[in-house]
Amino acid sequence: MNRARKHTPSQLIIIYITFCVVVLMTVTLSLNRFLQRSMSTQTNNILSLMAEKVNTSFGMMVNYVTEAAEIISADKHCNLADRYEQLQRATASMPYTSVGLIDDNGTVYGSDGEKLDMEKQGFIKTVSDKDTIYISEPYRSSVTGSNMIAVFAPLYNNGQKIGSLYAIYYLETIQNLAYTNILSDRTAVFLMNPYSGNYVNCSEADNNSPGTWSNVRLIKNEIKALNGYNYDDWIKSMRTGGGNNLVNFSFGDKSYTQAYTEITGMHNWYIVIRIPLAELSDTMHKYTLGVIIGAAALILATILLAIYLYSGEHRQKETLRDLSNHDPLTKILNRRAFDSCITKLFDKSKKNESCIFMFFDIDYFKSVNDNYGHDAGDQVLCATAEALTEAFGDNGIAARIGGDEFNVFIYNSLTVANVDDILANLRMRLKNLKLEDGTLLPVSFSAGLSMCPQDTDDLKILKENADKALYRVKETGRNNHIWYHDIN
Repeated sequence: MNRARKHTPSQLIIIYITFCVVVLMTVTLSLNRFLQRSMSTQTNNILSLMAEKVNTSFGMMVNYVTEAAEIISADKHCNLADRYEQLQRATASMPYTSVGLIDDNGTVYGSDGEKLDMEKQGFIKTVSDKDTIYISEPYRSSVTGSNMIAVFAPLYNNGQKIGSLYAIYYLETIQNLAYTNILSDRTAVFLMNPYSGNYVNCSEADNNSPGTWSNVRLIKNEIKALNGYNYDDWIKSMRTGGGNNLVNFSFGDKSYTQAYTEITGMHNWYIVIRIPLAELSDTMHKYTLGVIIGAAALILATILLAIYLYSGEHRQKETLRDLSNHDPLTKILNRRAFDSCITKLFDKSKKNESCIFMFFDIDYFKSVNDNYGHDAGDQVLCATAEALTEAFGDNGIAARIGGDEFNVFIYNSLTVANVDDILANLRMRLKNLKLEDGTLLPVSFSAGLSMCPQDTDDLKILKENADKALYRVKETGRNNHIWYHDIN
C-alpha cells in the first residue's frame, strides 16, 4: 500500500500562497454578482471582514503570549521573579502594554495597578483553574481608566502547572480593527455582551466617542422593531447561537439594520454593526473596492504571519532539540543522546574496525567545589569537556553523563599506544588548569577502558568492562588509566 506523500512546511506555504491568490482572483471576478446580493448578506459580509480582522489580531496576541510561556516553561530551573525582570526589559519592543506573571499561590508579579486589577476582576482565581489560553472580557484599568484586555497562558515546570503569564493590551487595538472608514460616519460598530447587555462603542456614531460603555436596557424602550421581528428575540438569538442574526428597527426618526457576529477570541462577546437603511446601498459601492484591498492585505498579512510563526516554531524546536541532546553546562552530549549515538556507531565499528569505550572521572572533584566554590567546579567541568572533545577530535565522541563523570566512545581504529599518548597529553593539559580568576588548579583524572573486539563484541559488556577498569584505578590510587585486558 502506498502511503500518502507528506508535504514539507515550505511546500505547504507555497500551496497556501497559491490558494490565496486563487481566492483573491475569484473574489475579484465575482464582484458584479456580489452587488446583487440581499441586504442581509451584504451586512454579514461586512461583519465577517471585521470579525476576521479582530480574530486575526487576537491570534497574534495569543501567539506572543503562547511563545513566551513555552520558552519560560522550557526552563527546568524556572524562577518567576527573574523571568518577570527579563520580560520587563523586552516590553518596549512588544505589541502589548504590559506583561507579568501569576504563580500557583496567586502572587502577581506586576505593577501595583495590575495587581489591583487582577484581584478586582477575579482573574487570579479564574486562571488558576485553567490549563489553556484565556482571554478576559474588556475591563477598565484602575490606574489609567482605559479599556483593556488581558491574555493569559499557563506555565509549566516538569509537567506541573506553576502559574500563568499574562499580557495586557489596550481595547482600542480591537476597536480600531472593528471599524473601517469604508462605512458611513453614521454607521455604529459595537463590542457587545448579550448576557449582561453591556456594549462598548467602537466608532464616533451618535456622538459617542470610542470606548464609551453603555447597556442595551437603557435604550431598549426607544427601539421599535420593523418587519415583525422583536428586538428581544434578536438578543436571545445572540445568546443561543440562533440562525437569525439580523434585525431591522427604528430609533428616533431613523431606520436601521443591525447584525452581529461572534468574536472567537473573546467568550460571550460579539461585534455588532448598525447601518442606516438609506445609506446601505451607497456603502456597498465603497465596500467593493475595500474588499479587494482588504482581502489582498489580509492575505499578505496571513502569509507573513504564517512565515513568521513557522520560522519561530522552527527556531524553538531547534533550541529545544539542542537542549534535550546536550548537557546545558558543558555543551557536549548528555547521557541519553550519547547512548543513542553510540548504539549506531558500535554496530558500524564492529563490522569494519575496532572501537574503545572509556569511563572518565575527575579525581576528588568534590574537594574542588568545597575549597574553591561551585563556579570553579563548573569551570573545571567545562575545561575537561573541551579537552576531551579536542583530544579525540574526529576519532571519538565525548559526553557528560552526570556530576564529574564522562564517557568517550572511540570509533576509529586507534591502538592502545595511541590512546595512551592522548591520555598522557590530556593529563599534562589539565595538570595546571588556569581558572578565570587566574588561580592555577591541579586537576587529575582516572579512566577505565575496554576494547572491542579484543575484550568483547557486546556493547553492554564493553561498558561494564570499562567501568570495572575505572573501579580498579580508583582502588589503586587514582590519577591513572587502566585497560580492562590488563586487569586480567
